[in-house]
Amino acid sequence: MGVLVLFGVKDSPESAGFSPVEIRNSNSNTPSATEKEEKKDSLLDLLVNDCLKNPFVVGLAVTYFFIYVVRQGVTSWFVFYLLQVKDVADAGAASLRVSGLELGGLFGSLIAGKVSDILIARSKGTEGTVGKRIQVVIVYTIGIAAMLAAFAATPASMGSLQWLTVFMIGFFLYGPQMMIGLCGAELVRPDSVGASQGFLGWVAYIGAANAGIPLSMVVQNMGWGAYFSTLMAACGIAILLLLPMTNAKSYSQNHKTM
Repeated sequence: MGVLVLFGVKDSPESAGFSPVEIRNSNSNTPSATEKEEKKDSLLDLLVNDCLKNPFVVGLAVTYFFIYVVRQGVTSWFVFYLLQVKDVADAGAASLRVSGLELGGLFGSLIAGKVSDILIARSKGTEGTVGKRIQVVIVYTIGIAAMLAAFAATPASMGSLQWLTVFMIGFFLYGPQMMIGLCGAELVRPDSVGASQGFLGWVAYIGAANAGIPLSMVVQNMGWGAYFSTLMAACGIAILLLLPMTNAKSYSQNHKTM
């Protein structure tokens, strides 16, 4: 599939012989397709100028780091937590109790996108569209922390309630995971979308790596209470990073055609 995409997908509709998607008038300051082809930046230029020099993109990347610490911390360690602390009978039973994570994520990500679209439509373009999505991400991140606390407090005898709390963790977790990437794409010009997604994904998986040995050391040295405190602290840091972006405007808003 990767080979098919590599050789089959074009950079733009124009390069495939189609008309441009965006209609620009003659007074627009936005460069035409021909001009863009003539002065096309390198990937490094796009990464440095549009991503690393954009404080919002950098802020989203660091937020992604902490969101992925939580995501990987949940997927990697919940089964062990249920076995060691909640005395679940075996790994199969523990896996069943965490099976709702992905299902919750499916509904959560769809609803997060829809809610952010509704908020943007209601603002009628007068407020930052990226900021509206960030507001949804903040609410979802608060939900992650609340559901982590609920999961830790749920008695072992209430298997159905444990499944439901895991479902809700997935619901709130996968919304930010999807929306942060979308916000990163909307903050930069079309040529830099790939660079922004690569940069965000790179930082995110550094966060995922930190959910391995570092979290295992937290569990071994300080116990499972510290494990949950670490995940909730990661949620808190993510929220603090997002707060300055609650009215951020997209690239298209900042470069409206005249």
